[in-house]
This record gives sequence, structure tokens and C-alpha cells, in this order.
Amino acid sequence: MDRIRRMLGCDSYDASKYTGRGVYVAVLDSGVAPHPDLRGHILEFRDFTGERRARIQQRGMYDDNGHGTHVCGILAGNGAASRGRYRGIAPECQLLCGKVLDRKGGGNLKNLIRGLEWVLELKKRYMVKVLNISIEMESDESIDKNEWASLRKYMENIWLAGIVIVAAAGNRGPNLMTLSPIGECASCICVGCHDGDYKGKGSRLCNEYSSRGPGRDLNNLISNPLKKPDIVAPGTDIVSCNNKYTLSPYIAKSGTSMSAPIVSGACALCLQKYPYLNNQDLRRMLLNSAQDLGESWSKQGAGMLQIGQLLARKVV
Repeated sequence: MDRIRRMLGCDSYDASKYTGRGVYVAVLDSGVAPHPDLRGHILEFRDFTGERRARIQQRGMYDDNGHGTHVCGILAGNGAASRGRYRGIAPECQLLCGKVLDRKGGGNLKNLIRGLEWVLELKKRYMVKVLNISIEMESDESIDKNEWASLRKYMENIWLAGIVIVAAAGNRGPNLMTLSPIGECASCICVGCHDGDYKGKGSRLCNEYSSRGPGRDLNNLISNPLKKPDIVAPGTDIVSCNNKYTLSPYIAKSGTSMSAPIVSGACALCLQKYPYLNNQDLRRMLLNSAQDLGESWSKQGAGMLQIGQLLARKVV
């Protein structure tokens, strides 16, 4: 995360003044472990998978897969186990974590919908401003149409409630129109991956397989092309919190699942600076401050997230 923070201008003069303090972010993923970097930041935890009933009784939060803990660390880890080196983008924001993925990282629409219902309920008790969904779904063609319609409706309601939804584009590129159905919904900020000049550590770079747009407007019977993804952020070899932190506090993972919480963290920083910013204005600021990489929109969206530039902008 130290590389990512430098790359995106997190430590520029203006950006360094903001940490996400006072901003509530919901995360629907595989859960979250009580990692030292996250202690004191998890206000709510709810398990929607039913796995705990089949396990030895376990108190409090948990993550038997590791994906969610890694995502939460990117978003809000304070770097306690690394003297700040691997702190997340918004290390003082507060997290509300729902477990919708099982120990193998699998899930279903029913659990995700229950998680979305929960987020709307949380809005009654907390000023939830951002929802991160780093979950990839297969094509909607094989999904129950009623459940799929319900999912879209809940996402729309969450967006209308003033919560910015940030969703991963998916990892099924480089062919066109390979976005995860969640990410191509109109009522979300869809995040693809681009690593800039980073060469990697021998593995394949995430931007080579990041899902491509355009998206389809799933609210219409006739699918119309949407300009998706909205924006890109780094996603290869991202070092963040390990759910097995007693063995090793950090682990590197790759994918658009890692790119999305970087953008969610940037949203938290911006909402700390401008707490009354609405969804559309925040999306516009994100896109207008992005760095054009000279790629097609279907690959890069508006371009690379630039946090320093985002926080230097003035709300007109």
C-alpha cells in the first residue's frame, strides 16, 4: 500500500490532511478478521452465509477466506503492524462489514440481497456514505430473473439513499463486454484495474485481465451500452491485511477486488472534506480528476484515480 499511496498522490500536501475520519463505509465481502490494523474501526459485523451454525461457535467478527480482510485493509487499515507502511487509503474511517461470501469465496444472490437490505437498515443508525462491493459475478443469463431484478432494485435504492456504491469490474478481460453484472449497473461506480508503469513481480498484471466495457443498462428490456468502467486504480501485488495475521500480518493479492477499495477509500477522503457532497457530484469529481492514460474508455474509463488531484479540486 505504500507504493499505491505514493502513486496516487495520497501523501501530497492537501491529501495528507484527510484520513476518512467521521465517514462510515459498508463492506459486503467474506467477512473481516480482528486484524491489529483494523481494531477499533469495525462498528458492525453480520454474517449472512449461515456458516457459523455449522462451525464451532465463534464470537465476534471473522473471515475464513481472507478476501474481505484484505479489502478492508486497503480501504481502512491503519498500518499498526507495519509502523504505518501498509496503511490503507482512509485509515480513520469506520467500517460496517457484512459477510456474504463463504470460506471458499463463493456466494449467491440471496445472501448479497440480504446484505444490501442490511446496509439500508444501517442507514437509520449510521450516516453510511459508501458501500464497497468487491465481488465478481458470472453473466446474469443463468441467474434467476426475479432475484436479479431485486438486486438491481436494492442497488438503486441504496444509491438514492445517498450511499455511493463502488463495485469491482471483474477479472474476465481483455474481451469487450466482460464486466461483472454488479459493476455494470448504472447505480454504481465501476472500478477496473490499471497499474500504470508498475512491472509486477513476475505474475500477470491485473490490467491484462481486468474486465472491459461497455456495460449494458440492465434497467431496460433493450440493453443499451453504458460507458463502463467509470475509473481505474492499481490492482496488482497489493499488500494489505492477512486474515491469518498471527502467522504473517500482510499478504499480497491481485485483482479488481483490490482496485475497488482504493476508490472507496478515496471517496471517504473526499466526503470527509466535503461531507454534503451528493453521489453524482462525487462521481463527477472522481472522473474529472482522473489521469487519462490514452486507452479506450472500455478499458480505462475516465482514467487512473488521482487522489491528490481529487482533493485539490474545489466544489463549485
